[in-house]
Amino acid sequence: MKTLMLLASLISLGVQAETVTLKLTNMGGEKGQIAVAVFDNTDAFPDRSNQAILSKFFPLNTSSNETTLTVELRPGRYALALFLDANKNQKLDTNMVGAPKERFGFTNNPKIIFGAPNFSECEFEVLPGKKQVQSIRMINFF
Repeated sequence: MKTLMLLASLISLGVQAETVTLKLTNMGGEKGQIAVAVFDNTDAFPDRSNQAILSKFFPLNTSSNETTLTVELRPGRYALALFLDANKNQKLDTNMVGAPKERFGFTNNPKIIFGAPNFSECEFEVLPGKKQVQSIRMINFF
């Protein structure tokens, strides 16, 4: 029994979460909240936040052009989708053709032309014991 408890303790130590720092720029001085969705599933990315492994709203306490957030993730491969929810309605507002009216961004800052990027364009790897910083430039179409 003691061996089993020791093994369980060692296993839990091996999957410790790492802090990932998100440095967001081009915020436009807007207030509201930042929605962050973390995906490890290519099929759900980027718009099925109900299938994200983490979906969280971070309040913005300042109207700065930059902000920093942190999330805790276990080692693995992920892609993040974010938006600045300026009116705090907890959804990405779009115009009548479906283009976002609020600032948004993705890890790796893929070029956005028509439609959302795919998982492989945005994925990054969280490694155990390695400091992780993701710089994300928020996009504003309007």
